[in-house]
Amino acid sequence: MADLPPYPGTPRWVKRSGVVVGVLVLLLVVAMVVAGGDHGPGRYASPGEAGGAGAWGLLMLLGVLVLAGVAPNWGWLVDRGGWPLWRRSAGTQLGMAPRLRKFVLTAHVTASVGALGAVAVFLALAVAGLSSRNAQLVRAAYIANGLIAWTVILPLLLTALLIGLVQSLSTPWGLFRHYWVLAKFLLTIVTLYVLLNQLDRISQIAGVAAESTLSAAELLGLRRSLRFHAAGGLVVLLLLVALSIYKPRGMTRYGWRRQHEPPAPPRR
Repeated sequence: MADLPPYPGTPRWVKRSGVVVGVLVLLLVVAMVVAGGDHGPGRYASPGEAGGAGAWGLLMLLGVLVLAGVAPNWGWLVDRGGWPLWRRSAGTQLGMAPRLRKFVLTAHVTASVGALGAVAVFLALAVAGLSSRNAQLVRAAYIANGLIAWTVILPLLLTALLIGLVQSLSTPWGLFRHYWVLAKFLLTIVTLYVLLNQLDRISQIAGVAAESTLSAAELLGLRRSLRFHAAGGLVVLLLLVALSIYKPRGMTRYGWRRQHEPPAPPRR
């Protein structure tokens, strides 16, 4: 077999992004150490209330990672099963039937844009709940936030993640071949994990708001936390949209090797 061309190296935008992420993580750790105290999932909730959604979310994310591990061998699995909704084009490239591909793309765009809009609404309500002096508005804002988080944001993020995995298995982009696809996958995983760890806190403040009027100082730390995490989530979702539109160049070593390897004959 002919030698593969040398790998061109990691793109500059990936290196710079890694430095920025590293600095942000370091600043966050320093801030947590300086502030002191418990910064875990149960910081604002009682022991019996915290951790339920986080534990369920961890199991779900493990399942997603298993699917991601299956991704590189998906073509072989489809060849063995002979699924009619999947087909191979020229060579050995695996792809969807045109109608299915359009449907999946529509569902992915709808879920992604819907999640972005839902988080924007959540942030607006969190800001209103923290700054408004109208007691009824504050109660309504936090009750609505609890409903939005569980019934809109969480299902849409899960849908966008799972459909994105399906798309990666049936397009030349793959899941581990291009840095921008891998970055989207990791950012979505982190966003979903943070959301799952926040759901218990969101439910707690929504429950308190449903039972009584919140004073200006009541659960202040938790209310600020909701605003902070919603703003961060909105920034990350906007970044995901930018990655999808610009598709910055750069292939991983795995993708470079797969691109230049001669196609293997289909297994029977």
